[in-house]
Amino acid sequence: MRTRQQYFGDYLVYASVAHSLWRCYECERFEQDKKKIKRPVLDLGCGDGFFAETVFGHLETGIDLDPGEVGRAVKRGAYDQALVVSATDMPFKKNSYGAVISNCVMEHIPDIDAVLSEVHRVLKPGGLLITTVPSELWDADSFYQKIFRAVGFNAAAQWYNRVLNKVSKHYHVNDLETWKKRFKKAGLQLVTAEYIVPMKSFYTFERWFIPAIPSKIFKALFKRWVIGPRFWAPGFFNWYFKDLLAKSDNSKGAGYYLVARKPK
Repeated sequence: MRTRQQYFGDYLVYASVAHSLWRCYECERFEQDKKKIKRPVLDLGCGDGFFAETVFGHLETGIDLDPGEVGRAVKRGAYDQALVVSATDMPFKKNSYGAVISNCVMEHIPDIDAVLSEVHRVLKPGGLLITTVPSELWDADSFYQKIFRAVGFNAAAQWYNRVLNKVSKHYHVNDLETWKKRFKKAGLQLVTAEYIVPMKSFYTFERWFIPAIPSKIFKALFKRWVIGPRFWAPGFFNWYFKDLLAKSDNSKGAGYYLVARKPK
């Protein structure tokens, strides 16, 4: 089984420090459940396929609304088929997939109920939806919010939170009870709910978020997150964050890892 540090290194060659730090926790958790995932698998919001290739090697289907990202997923060869498809209206038959995975995608889709209804439709009986989303602590407890509140700037703390969500294109940052209700409405049974990205790591992610802004510009202009060779990054940053990444922290976190099942 690959480690959090190895996944961190994989992403550092490809993306910013902040992006890599968040993703390494997600990759690690998906890795732990790989044997539970029955084929075929649908990757909902597949992007350019880097996550699927890194964790799973190869999957059957990936869908995304961005034609450019889907084109890159096709070139990467991460899927048998990668399609430009809306998650609210998927062209797949009922009971088609043994599992649907969705890595940090559902919070970006306005009509989340329609998405979950479609997931239920395409899953085989007993099939799993495995997803990661931000937790309520993304909004309630962050590094810069603490600073603003400590000096009495409560309005600034609220402003910062709105900006962070706007930049991140978040429509849904909710607590576990809200997600439970959504799954139940769609006919899915929540079977696993865990916090990921411990708060200390989230605070570190935030501090590296602003330096990561150029990577978003590079992505828009050059269709890649970083420019230039990054062979040096895994070794350096794994050393720099060695204490942070080495700890197994089961406390609350800024993200959720959720698994829901379609009843048989």
